[in-house]
Amino acid sequence: MSRENKETEQKKSCQNNNKLIVKQFCENTSIHGLKYIFEDGSILIERLIWLLVFLCGVCFSSYFCVQMWHKWEESPVLTSVETQLYPLNNIYFPAVTICNVNKVSKRKLLETLEKPEYADIPYEKMQLTLRYMTKLDRAINNERELKELNEFYKSRNISALELFKILEMTAPSCSDIIMDCNWLGLTEPCMEYFSFLPTDDGMCCTFNSDKYFDSMLGIEYNANEPLRVNGNGYRMGLNLVIDANVEDYSVTTGKFDGFKVLVHGPEEFPDISDRAFVLGPGTETFVAIKGTTTFNTEDVAREVTPFKRQCLVEGEKKLKYYRQYSRSACFVDCKTRKMREDCNCRPYFFREINDSRLCEMTSYTCISDVNEKVRSHGHEICECLSPCADTRYDPEISYASFPGRGFNLTRTFKRLVQKRNLSTGTDGTEYFKSNVAILHVYYKEKTGMRYRTDIRFGIEDFISAMGGLLGLGLGMSFISVIELFYFFCVRRFFLRHRAAAAPDQARQSPSTPPAKTDEAKNVWPSSTTLTSSIKTVESSLDGHSNNNLVRRGSLNLPADLQATLFKY
Repeated sequence: MSRENKETEQKKSCQNNNKLIVKQFCENTSIHGLKYIFEDGSILIERLIWLLVFLCGVCFSSYFCVQMWHKWEESPVLTSVETQLYPLNNIYFPAVTICNVNKVSKRKLLETLEKPEYADIPYEKMQLTLRYMTKLDRAINNERELKELNEFYKSRNISALELFKILEMTAPSCSDIIMDCNWLGLTEPCMEYFSFLPTDDGMCCTFNSDKYFDSMLGIEYNANEPLRVNGNGYRMGLNLVIDANVEDYSVTTGKFDGFKVLVHGPEEFPDISDRAFVLGPGTETFVAIKGTTTFNTEDVAREVTPFKRQCLVEGEKKLKYYRQYSRSACFVDCKTRKMREDCNCRPYFFREINDSRLCEMTSYTCISDVNEKVRSHGHEICECLSPCADTRYDPEISYASFPGRGFNLTRTFKRLVQKRNLSTGTDGTEYFKSNVAILHVYYKEKTGMRYRTDIRFGIEDFISAMGGLLGLGLGMSFISVIELFYFFCVRRFFLRHRAAAAPDQARQSPSTPPAKTDEAKNVWPSSTTLTSSIKTVESSLDGHSNNNLVRRGSLNLPADLQATLFKY
């Protein structure tokens, strides 16, 4: 036999084997519908109908399996309500930061400029300098004026640190702003919980703040553990009477009189310019807080990536300038690093651990640009995800005009008149209307909400859902997968092995009958073929007596099948 003929025989044999494997698989698989497509004796239209039904099952299962895959990939976690009765004493009371719209006291600034080292600085020039320091967006497109100010202070050997000290000395202090302080119904030691700290809106007063340390600025606030409460209502919270003292205004950061107030977590940076609400004089404001906490399970931290769960568990991201991660602290940390890289300095209101230099006046344009860039594109630049375990304070704000008609009969009024030497008559009431506001911060409910973040679909749930969909559409199971692997991978090897062993067996047994064809050797008789053969036997036996035996060779059947039938 020539080489070409041999290759042709091999290709033909391979094609026959492939057809044989497909036929055997369809006749014996547990996947629904396939056996009717290759059933012996079925007509073409019947085969086409079953093929269409099978393809519909494939489309049905495929569509819903793809949908399940996308759901598992895109939203692997689920946040649900753990309890609506979470005890308040498990939640820290929020920090409350109060910033006077007036950043510089006119009286204090005049007193400061009377000192010999600052005697040659005009009031208007220092006022302009402090305006740039307390509101960053003023520096945008004002490079020339900032350069002139910088040269002016350099000629007098006044550094950026000295300018901050002037701002700190001239800003309204907490004792200037707060006329009366009441915590849990007690006036003492309420003021001890306040700290006077730098923010992006100048110097402000913060109640219940976390620790703050800045060696360059000489600020060290060693707070105790954040405060907690056991009840709700304004009597179980913080109550303040605050004085705007509008006659003492010099440098303001708003177009109104009054205060900016922010309720935030004790460890968070008070980004007043972005999140604070306004409190005007002549009003009594009630800020009812809803405390909400979230936490994650260990499975979420272990099995789901931060990008998919869209939050960070404790320890996944370390901040350079803050010991505890929060989203606001992450943005401040990012701004500080960007300002160091782009401007080679840091503003006074951002902490630094390596004592990098404070920004001079010429750098305020640069830090303003960085601040605006992070504000607009912070998600891409900083990648600050929310913490998975977090506490959120949602304020519900209401207010009324102040003072009311009965205010001058209250103990608070008498205490204020005594502290500030105010008149008890009409003049005192008018001063309260134009300068004073009352602020109440408290929990609205006796309990808080607690949310749980858990895995929506674990690997077991995913496999179960996919198996159910495949079983519903095609009747597939784990055994069906094994059948696919066996028929189209393993069985091909067995067929080749049988074909290679056939010549050897023929040489060892010369007296055996002629070899069967490849198809007869390898095809497993189907139930349909066997049924057809039995019917042939029955028709051949028809008309014979039960006592007569049919001669073995008279049936038109294969010899081995006749032997089997006559044996039984």
